[in-house]
Amino acid sequence: MSRYRSVRSTRSLLRWARATRPVSRRTVAVFGAGVAGLTAAHELAERGFAVTVYERKAIGGRARSTPPPGLDVALPAERGLRIRPGLDRNLTETMRRIPFPGNPNGCDDNLTSASSHRHTAVISGCRDRLPITPTEFIGAVAGVLGESGLSPGEASFAARKLGVYATSCEERRLGQWEYASWGDYVRIEGSSPAYRRVVADGLIRHLTPLRSGEVSAHSVGVVAESSVWSGMTTGRHDDRVLNGPASERWLEPWARHLRRLGVRFEVGWELSAFDTEGRDVVAATVTDRAGGRRTVESDWYVSAIPVDKFNNVLTDRMISTDSGLAGVRRLRTRWSSALQFYLREPVPATTGPVHHLDSPWALTSVSPARFWPGGMTRYGDGTVQDCLSTIVSDWSSPGMFDKRPAKACTPAEIAAETWAQVKAHLVEQGTVLRDEMLHSWRLDPAVIGSGTSGAYHDEPTFVPGPGSWSNRPASATGFGNLFLAGDWVRTDVNVASLEGANEAGRRAVNALLGAAGAGSPVAVHEPVRPAWADPFRVIDRGRYRSGLRNVFDVTDTRASG
Repeated sequence: MSRYRSVRSTRSLLRWARATRPVSRRTVAVFGAGVAGLTAAHELAERGFAVTVYERKAIGGRARSTPPPGLDVALPAERGLRIRPGLDRNLTETMRRIPFPGNPNGCDDNLTSASSHRHTAVISGCRDRLPITPTEFIGAVAGVLGESGLSPGEASFAARKLGVYATSCEERRLGQWEYASWGDYVRIEGSSPAYRRVVADGLIRHLTPLRSGEVSAHSVGVVAESSVWSGMTTGRHDDRVLNGPASERWLEPWARHLRRLGVRFEVGWELSAFDTEGRDVVAATVTDRAGGRRTVESDWYVSAIPVDKFNNVLTDRMISTDSGLAGVRRLRTRWSSALQFYLREPVPATTGPVHHLDSPWALTSVSPARFWPGGMTRYGDGTVQDCLSTIVSDWSSPGMFDKRPAKACTPAEIAAETWAQVKAHLVEQGTVLRDEMLHSWRLDPAVIGSGTSGAYHDEPTFVPGPGSWSNRPASATGFGNLFLAGDWVRTDVNVASLEGANEAGRRAVNALLGAAGAGSPVAVHEPVRPAWADPFRVIDRGRYRSGLRNVFDVTDTRASG
């Protein structure tokens, strides 16, 4: 017992000593070098903290480029990074602060337009008449949807539902729309195939690799609102992608900049445990690939690891101290992985992401190399001219030709079925892919043991499902020196994304600065919201508290259209 008291006393003395150090000497251990962890390290290093980042795999997390193993040539593999105007305000602000040779705006200048929406002029035409009325907003959106093949009734109904969300108060968003799936919110039951393609799964797939029934209406509504309103006010309604591999054009320059700021990286070390005493973390344990263990002691700790990995270190003891962490165990993830098709010829397809809306494996593809100066020929031996990066989002539904789910297929079988689905759907759009164009393929190495009973995904995607907000923790925890970052914690953007990860990193730093009582706070930019809706949101707050529905939420009138 005396030895235990001595240890406790020593730890208390160390905590007191660390708390009285000058800010410039305080230490922070950041676990995870994805976008959330890099963001936190960036902001903390600029404010004089001594930061060490521990990462189990590679710097960049899921955003990184990876060379395909087993090939004779080094070809980059991408996961289809896309930036949406009006939404990704925090991420692009960070990218502007990452120096890149020849770029006045840093890595942000490496983003280029990835799509050419024919509807831009229709929506941005409202710019000349701002502020607009709700009726004008709904009419403009209905016009866009009508051009997408929807009937007048369905276009009008879907536009009104977007108007309902735009004019909903925060209480209704979190208390009502958060608990409805997007599919239920836009009422896909009984709708036409065109409505399902454009409004339901089509819109979802453009934002996150999920289906309309598994993501909350609040999560989709935030992104749809900011994207549409940004197009109306700025005329920008396009996605942007990097003009080269993500690691080369963004993540490696970021890591170099952080090293210049004094950040240390320890790659190959995975967070495996927290040692807590009361409401403090006194140490953490990291493990390497060979099973070696190290103890990490720091003044402050930022966990920026994915939700499934955080659950591996979350203990009952931690939950007994901070009951707000209990909901983390109820958060869900799903498989979503990129399959790279390297081609001997350029893809004769339209620019920007292609959503294969009827594909049973929920495919989305993009040809990133068409936005790269020199394309793919400067990589490898020059025989690969293009790459079709295809996201497989549904691993449980039968395939179109193989009739088995992706989980039950070997990597070669997954590649064959995905290639066949992509070819079939591009033919409908007038694009023909020939088998002789295919140079090689590469499945995301995070898919392990596919086709066997032990198959698992090492980097699954967080699902912001209906009601998940109540289970998502804030960045500050019940432990005075532990903070959380990642697209699964509570953020304004509220959807699994690079922007959500960046925002969460900023919020974790602000919580740490508040606890430390030092350093200027990090700016956190909200997604763009239509200003014309502000007075209607005030009205809606009163209606919601009185048990009334939103004033624009009328009966489904699609049949009359």
